[in-house]
Amino acid sequence: MPDPDGAAPRPGRPREASVDQRLQAAVLELLREGGPGAVTMDRVAATSGVAKTTVYRRHPNRGELLTAVLSAAIGLPDVPDEGDVRDKIRYALEQAWHQMGVVLGPGGLAAIVGDSDPEFTGLFRAALQPYVDNLVRRIQEDVDAGLLRKGLDAEGVVSLLVGAYLGELVRQGEVAPEWMDRALELLWVLMAPG
Repeated sequence: MPDPDGAAPRPGRPREASVDQRLQAAVLELLREGGPGAVTMDRVAATSGVAKTTVYRRHPNRGELLTAVLSAAIGLPDVPDEGDVRDKIRYALEQAWHQMGVVLGPGGLAAIVGDSDPEFTGLFRAALQPYVDNLVRRIQEDVDAGLLRKGLDAEGVVSLLVGAYLGELVRQGEVAPEWMDRALELLWVLMAPG
């Protein structure tokens, strides 16, 4: 029986959301631990407990599977309307750092830094771009409003803030929660108006 908008019903059983959730959890686990090279269709099926035929039915290849999982895990940035300039920048920065530390984890981040899987690097950069754009836009709007130093290079500041995460990870092996505030405080001297 056709649905109310006139489209023909799709054959087969409806998709189970729990299967997609299991696939996403398996891909992220493999990615965090072993990088994108560990994410194979066979290993995703074994880790998730989902039949390989079901994995292929939902995602015809590894690239589409990684794209779907990264898009779902990363989502879209949220822009707060309330708070002072530093709070808004910190909020946007926290979202970007979350993608590197939590979504990618050590394995995925190592692959990005080493560009060991260029296809994956491109997928992740594309998924992260809205967060980077959000942070650049947030800083540029505050520069234009006179809330940050006139002529401040918003793109350069974002590169320094992202680099602060990577630098601390290389130096310490992990990024402590308070490092974000320390990094922002160090750069605030350059960013503050007047």
